[in-house]
Amino acid sequence: LSLLRNPFILLAFCGIMCHVGIDVGTNTTAPRLLMHYAGLSLATAGFATSVYFVCRTAGCLLGSVLMQRLSPRVVLTVSSVMMLLALAGMMVIRTEMALYVCIGLIGFGNSNVFPIIFASALQREEQQANAVSALMIMGLFGGTVLPLLMGVASDAVGQQGAVIVMAVAACYLVALAVKLKNKN
Repeated sequence: LSLLRNPFILLAFCGIMCHVGIDVGTNTTAPRLLMHYAGLSLATAGFATSVYFVCRTAGCLLGSVLMQRLSPRVVLTVSSVMMLLALAGMMVIRTEMALYVCIGLIGFGNSNVFPIIFASALQREEQQANAVSALMIMGLFGGTVLPLLMGVASDAVGQQGAVIVMAVAACYLVALAVKLKNKN
């Protein structure tokens, strides 16, 4: 945990938390938004999770090709902005197909965030690679922290509250991508 004194490692750790929080949060919030705004049944709205993961898989495949041609910082920037725009869309869009597009874009954008942040953190502290790796994996608990905050926010203001929490996490990832650009 002493590695968290390194500012970049702390930023990367929080970035992993945001990534996993958006991942878990999308899968819990998307069906609710479709039920609420598009009037879908739970069984039909549950398809949102499949859309998310199909797009996330496609994003991983495309990301493996893109990162051979583009810097990881560019891919992280584009991915984070894509998620942020999709989350902004989810705050105002009320039609079924458009919500599915936003959900797919979140999955597509979130697909390469973890490996980019993980690799960047390892490159910063190569001499402590095992400890950095363990710390980044501990960041996976963001999958429990953000959904808790999303639950509190959605209880306070409805499902839009959960989307706002995810949008804040996406803003953090955009800022982290900018930080990566400035550091490398």
